[in-house]
Amino acid sequence: MPRRSESPGSCSYAPPTPQYTFRHEKSKGGPLRVCRACAAHLAPPCYTDAVSAYDTIVVGAGPAGSTAARLLAQQGARVLLLDRARFPRDKPCGGAVSIRAADEVGIDLTPVIERTVTEVRISFRLGRPFHRSWPEALTYMTQRCRLDAYLAEQAAAAGVDFRDGLSVRAVELTDDGVLVRADGDRYRSRTLVGSDGANGIVARALGLTPTGGAAVALEGNIPAEDGLMAPWERAIALDLGGIPGGYGWLFPKGEHLNVGVGGWRRVGPTLRGRLGALCRYLGLDEAKLEGLRGHHLPLRTPGAPIVRGPALLAGDAAGFVDPLSGEGIHAALLSGRLAAEAIGTHLAGESADLAAYESAVERELMRDIEVSRKLQAIFQRVPRPCVAALQRSERFWRGLCDLVRGDTTYAEFRRRLGPLRLVLDVSARLSGSTEGSSKPARLAGAARRQ
Repeated sequence: MPRRSESPGSCSYAPPTPQYTFRHEKSKGGPLRVCRACAAHLAPPCYTDAVSAYDTIVVGAGPAGSTAARLLAQQGARVLLLDRARFPRDKPCGGAVSIRAADEVGIDLTPVIERTVTEVRISFRLGRPFHRSWPEALTYMTQRCRLDAYLAEQAAAAGVDFRDGLSVRAVELTDDGVLVRADGDRYRSRTLVGSDGANGIVARALGLTPTGGAAVALEGNIPAEDGLMAPWERAIALDLGGIPGGYGWLFPKGEHLNVGVGGWRRVGPTLRGRLGALCRYLGLDEAKLEGLRGHHLPLRTPGAPIVRGPALLAGDAAGFVDPLSGEGIHAALLSGRLAAEAIGTHLAGESADLAAYESAVERELMRDIEVSRKLQAIFQRVPRPCVAALQRSERFWRGLCDLVRGDTTYAEFRRRLGPLRLVLDVSARLSGSTEGSSKPARLAGAARRQ
């Protein structure tokens, strides 16, 4: 089961009741883990070089992978979920879960929600802030170590064979499906979901390059102290207009503040200095930052293939990140559901391939991402008027809240513009793309210079 970590400063989440157990010890390697539902049906241990067979193998137990695995298992499929990390494991991420994402996941996230946000403190280039609020929840705050462990636990409870701490070494397409090699073991399946992140092995093994650019971010945590959390009980902070392609943020969690900066990858080497400036602006002691980490936010190239034969990519592995906000959890959950629907139809013999997944992604996800890309291009071109509109226009603020909450989609927002859609499209085109072909940022170096 996802385990409690004993290392200082690490996530302490542990699910209340394990849904799978260890069965038998191999002559070499670690224990074989199977779900309890299947354990009662296992024959006495007999270890050979035979390949374990499944209907679907999911590589990567983030929100996309665990969601796809759980939904397929609920359809009756035999599913193996693999992740190279031991759970619970942390992952660089602001940890904001939108209302739309919470609705999409289909299960109650209350056990892992740490804050409910209704207020935003907004500033322009570290200047004088103003405050905005909304009568309902704008977003929820969690930690990825808790969210991901919880989603994996729910997948295991649905009958998924979840094995963490196993690194996938090779992926091969075969005449009848996929062969996966992981730490000396071999697994065969009819279909494969690659949800192993921006730098995962599955996309490389399949020869797919869905992303053509990436944003970058650097973040750290400041532990809670007396009085530190009081101003942020239900509020977040956003500093806009100061970082090309991004913004600075403060997101409150249960026992710490997550502070970060992000933008186009060419600004990567400057992020450490920008993070320090943001901390000082917010009245926080920069020296108390813990767990400083940099990471990439992959952005899909429009129209790039994300399916090859019986395999597909989901979540960050496919570059499903909102260009305007940098949020990827909703897209991960949605792509996990779309993957499960397409694979389920294929396994049932109702479709010859997984082409329906790409079509569904274009229809339900990429339309929003493309509008978000246009809005980001306009904001980056004229940030000051946009921030001023946030401060002074109730209609503009209401529209933004609808987008953040998911009460409306980016595509619906564009449709509501009517003839002004052309203004949006042309303005975005004139403003240029969200990011050119700059070299990868030296985030590791930036993180070390703390």
